[in-house]
Amino acid sequence: MTRVVITGAGGMLGCQLVATAPVDVEVVAVDIAEGDLSTPEGVAAAVETHRPDIVVHTAAWTDVDGCERDPARAWRVNALATRLVAGACRRLGARLVYISTDYVFDGGLGRPYAEADAPCPVNVYGETKLAGELAAASVDDHLIMRTQWLFGPGRSNFVEAVLRKALRGEPLIVVADQWGCPTYTVHLAPMVWRGALAGWRGVLHAAGRGIATWHDVAAAALEAAEVACKLMPCSLDEWPSSARRPRYAPLALNRWQELSGSVGPTWRQGVGEYAKMMAGVLEQQLGRSPVR
Repeated sequence: MTRVVITGAGGMLGCQLVATAPVDVEVVAVDIAEGDLSTPEGVAAAVETHRPDIVVHTAAWTDVDGCERDPARAWRVNALATRLVAGACRRLGARLVYISTDYVFDGGLGRPYAEADAPCPVNVYGETKLAGELAAASVDDHLIMRTQWLFGPGRSNFVEAVLRKALRGEPLIVVADQWGCPTYTVHLAPMVWRGALAGWRGVLHAAGRGIATWHDVAAAALEAAEVACKLMPCSLDEWPSSARRPRYAPLALNRWQELSGSVGPTWRQGVGEYAKMMAGVLEQQLGRSPVR
């Protein structure tokens, strides 16, 4: 049986990976309670003591504006921790699967980014995740999986926030000129397991199929949940933010399709499934019926 340590197991992707582990995999779920991965002692306790065959490293600080305001914490959590986890994998002879992001790109290419395109981050979050990629690549048996715009159960996210505000009767102002590939973690988790267990190496993009703006995502969520709401577009330049963001950084999925033989679910499928489920949950929480 293959033993897999999943770091960040309490996060939005991590909890899906734990929930969908194949039957022939022994999962060791670790989070901050099991050890601070930015310290050698924490990595020894959370990773090395379990002697895994594979480490799927999802743990990260993904608050883009937070990283900009506290770069020291971002470098510690996203870069130093990954370097230490990579060192543990080298000592153990374990495979490392590192979850990265479209934010390693600047968004200025004008087409979807392929794995071979040169990274050029424009904010601290992207810089620290790129440093994590470089650390992960020091492990002989490594796979760097870039994804983007995650939403799903287990953590607050954009789709949930849209529905929550709409159900409260509040208007929405959403960025309509930033493009990416929205990704449902319920769809992403099987892709990560496939990549982790298939032995693929190098860099691999895995995300929802199709390209959208945040405004597109909000509109699709409201439609799927059958919730009426005033939805207004705005520009990325108008959005209050501490960090610059890549304007056009969809991830090309050609390599995924070549390796897996699958095109994967669309972002609309993911938004539709999740929005319908979350609408019922939020209605109960808020104690009211949606405005339809």
